[in-house]
Amino acid sequence: MTLLIVDGDPLCFRAAYNQRSAEEAYDRFEEKLEDIQNTTFCDDTQIAVFGLNNFRIDFYSDYKNTPSRKKSKANNPYYFELRQMLLEEGRVVAADGMEADDLVRIWAEEARAREQQFVVASVDKDLQCIAGHHYIIHRDELIHVTEDQGDKHYWSQILTGDAVDNIRGLRGIGPKKAERILEGKPASRRKQAVIDTYYEFYGKDWRDEMLHTGTLIHIMRTHDDMFS
Repeated sequence: MTLLIVDGDPLCFRAAYNQRSAEEAYDRFEEKLEDIQNTTFCDDTQIAVFGLNNFRIDFYSDYKNTPSRKKSKANNPYYFELRQMLLEEGRVVAADGMEADDLVRIWAEEARAREQQFVVASVDKDLQCIAGHHYIIHRDELIHVTEDQGDKHYWSQILTGDAVDNIRGLRGIGPKKAERILEGKPASRRKQAVIDTYYEFYGKDWRDEMLHTGTLIHIMRTHDDMFS
């Protein structure tokens, strides 16, 4: 039995966009979810949505506090109503204390531990730190991420940060420069390469800066898996 693990926030957002009521958004959500289930041949589904008290906001109050995010939510009035309807029906799980991405990865690692096949469905490139099958919702595309690709993607993000989520990385380092820094290095050497680069930029303050970015970027594998 293959498990479909869904990052529900972007799915809800897309289902609710440009609809005339929460009921229409709900119907659209059902259609989109059924399409994904049929495409991925999954037998069971777990869906995570945002919850209360995300630790990242306590750690850094400007996390995801960007004008573009505020505008997009304001232009999609039925998004929150749809989420609440799905919660009340028990169709989705709120990721209280963390983020939906964290719950998605925790579920994926739990499925891996019990040797269950799974597919992660999302629009979020951040989740491509998870080795395994992924369905890219907005591109209707199935991809496979290897362990090595997932690890390299993770350390690349620690270098670059994420402007969309208001996470600072190293100034002037984008994906191409990050790739050059990590190029040719085995997984066992990537963390040290990132530490060395932070030290070049920040000197004695490298640890605090790397901890700031890493805490916000790191997606949890277990409920107590924090960046260190």
